Amino acid sequence: MLAVDTSARNSYLACVRGRICLTVFFVVLTFDCLSVDGSSIDELRVQSAFAIQNGLDFIAARQTTTGGFITDCWNVNNPEERNELDVTFTASQILFSLSFCSESASARGTCQRAASYLLAQKSPEGLFNYYGKATPRPVPPDVDDTSTAWAALKRTGQSVPKEALATVKKNVNAAGVFNTWIGNPPDPGDLDAVVNLNALLLFGLEGETVDAACKFALSKAQLEQFRNGSPYYESPMSFAYAFSRAYVDGHAQCLADGAEKVRSAVLSLQKPDGGWGDDLETAHGVVALLNLGYRGEAIERGVRAILSRQNADGGWALATVYRGIGVASRYGARTITTALCTEALTKYRAQK
Repeated sequence: MLAVDTSARNSYLACVRGRICLTVFFVVLTFDCLSVDGSSIDELRVQSAFAIQNGLDFIAARQTTTGGFITDCWNVNNPEERNELDVTFTASQILFSLSFCSESASARGTCQRAASYLLAQKSPEGLFNYYGKATPRPVPPDVDDTSTAWAALKRTGQSVPKEALATVKKNVNAAGVFNTWIGNPPDPGDLDAVVNLNALLLFGLEGETVDAACKFALSKAQLEQFRNGSPYYESPMSFAYAFSRAYVDGHAQCLADGAEKVRSAVLSLQKPDGGWGDDLETAHGVVALLNLGYRGEAIERGVRAILSRQNADGGWALATVYRGIGVASRYGARTITTALCTEALTKYRAQK
């Protein structure tokens, strides 16, 4: 098991219990003092601010001594039995999501430690594989983990090695679409639209585009094939989130023709309770809509769903982030869910 500072965790738990009580009191007081017509939105913004800080504290308390985070792996037929792994993807996603919380000292500290962890995991060529050094397993580097790691590190001011970019850029099939694994014979069923979107995010941040990958992702959006999931990412909300961040955060303008289609699909997938399924899918839905320029009641409903699901410890529930191909394995981390919920609430509060 990876080491976590238990004294920090105990201090955090005591703190968060007090903060939640203060949150309830303050929100009730604020709500009572607001005018009826403006109270609903203002109340959400106040609640979101407290929820963000509680979420950031939850993540910080669960960061390991190396700066990484524990990832859970389970079999769909026995979800209660979980294995703990050291995985680079988890740190990359948390670093990316928390980079939008730059005004928080807690978030900045977590990001600095996560960035140091990631830099310690890369190969001499600047590539990343799925497992971190605390879970030494012989797997090759891959486009998804390399792209998400460098995209997150880029937001902290790190420069992406040209050698790594060149290696990723040439790791394509005959049609120019990114294969997932680097240096292995490609699996014909391994072309994943979310992996390609994560690569487009990285290249967009570097001011480059990859036309074939963009056309591949656009076809999945325009034909709404993403509703069926992808080889590694089974939820359509993973595609919607990845599409929106590549397009907006990564400035991948080649995706513009698919933005309206994805936005409309996300709206159609919202459930009666305001969410999009589990906590992670709901965060993906809110971020996708905000990124793609939607402003309306669906976002408030999504934010309310996120706020209502926050646990007493400040985090949100474990959910499947991705899956293995040909096996019944699922992977996720409460810290990832919490980071995405925090990103959603932060972007909600920042909207004009």
